Amino acid sequence: MEYVAIDFQTANKWHKSACSVALVTVKDGKIIDTFYSLIRPGILHFDKENTALHGITKEMVKDAPYFDELWPLIKEKINGKTLVAHYAKFDMDVLAEELAGNELAFPSCPVFCTCVLSQAMFPEMPHHRLQDVTDKIGFNLEQRYNAMAHARACVAIVEYALKATGSEFLQDVADAYHFHLGYIGKDIVTDCELKYGRALAYDENASLGKKAETYNDMDNATYLKYWGPSVAISLVFNSINAEWARAIGSIGTLGLIYATYLRFKGTKRPFLYGFVNIFFTAGVLGFFDVGRAPKK
Repeated sequence: MEYVAIDFQTANKWHKSACSVALVTVKDGKIIDTFYSLIRPGILHFDKENTALHGITKEMVKDAPYFDELWPLIKEKINGKTLVAHYAKFDMDVLAEELAGNELAFPSCPVFCTCVLSQAMFPEMPHHRLQDVTDKIGFNLEQRYNAMAHARACVAIVEYALKATGSEFLQDVADAYHFHLGYIGKDIVTDCELKYGRALAYDENASLGKKAETYNDMDNATYLKYWGPSVAISLVFNSINAEWARAIGSIGTLGLIYATYLRFKGTKRPFLYGFVNIFFTAGVLGFFDVGRAPKK
């Protein structure tokens, strides 16, 4: 099996501003070729934020080849092989815009994203940045924003997954962790993505249609344990026109807030989901006249 790990760095916020590229070719688990080059962007403008990350300046690339000059060599190395990248959507967007902007023919390559892979392998992790994932698997990412360092880190993640699943091919890894490979080709670029829209833990005995437990799935029972009694307390005591009853009813409100915290603290948008949940619960309580002034 042969694949190529690829990484681009850009000069500014626009994808068509590649300023460096790295390729690491792997065959049967061994690195057989590496390639790195600076690239002179078509418009020689560097955002200071980008330079602060990767350290590349316009002075460093003023004599570097343009992308279209490098493309014949890059195409020879990648065409027909699976491209591996971390957050591959970014790198494929850079590649696609450089190709389209220079009126160059697209290659034909499956795309394997190690960020999507890490989401599936390690669903308990709050973030799946390259540094976080390499720390998790014990790989030393020496230069955090260097294209070659990124490409080598992607290789380490892929080889870790191949070993963990006992797989021989990248498609086998994707099947084991339940995600689709992406693709870049003529007039088409598709994303590598999870099949069910969320991370699934690898389980060699799991069927493709069965969702594995994640943190929040396991927490549903705890959530309902607090939510149910809290709603009951609010319904009963907030309907009694007495100070002591109102005080007890406020405990129910605190219970609802705590239950909401438990349920949504591990999601990507905890405050949004939590607000919607509280709003829904308030609507349920309001339906039963909770909190309204008693009728005379």
